[in-house]
Amino acid sequence: MISNMSKTLICVAIAGIFFITAVIYNIKFLFLIAAFFDWLPLPTGWMKIGGSDQRVRRAGIFHGIVTLIAYFIGVLWLILTRIGPLCFGYLFLELWFIAVIAGAYVTGLKAEQCI
Repeated sequence: MISNMSKTLICVAIAGIFFITAVIYNIKFLFLIAAFFDWLPLPTGWMKIGGSDQRVRRAGIFHGIVTLIAYFIGVLWLILTRIGPLCFGYLFLELWFIAVIAGAYVTGLKAEQCI
């Protein structure tokens, strides 16, 4: 049986493949497919929001804020693509990657509590 963490990581990996492909080849509908996989762990319960430890809460809030900002930029990319030299697709990928790393950090903090 696959653990919830593994299912979440698989979904995030699939999302990353679709996000990167969408931005590099300017195939915007792939962004929507990627977003589906990126958010799938929440409604399925594979990834849970919350925690009692202050460090976990703060890191989780940071992860959530960066994720929301990344998606705001991603939606701008769907509409505008770029403004002058600012490419919203590239900016989205950078922010989304930071959100993924922050999510991994939250997972690490939660794992420390179990030890």
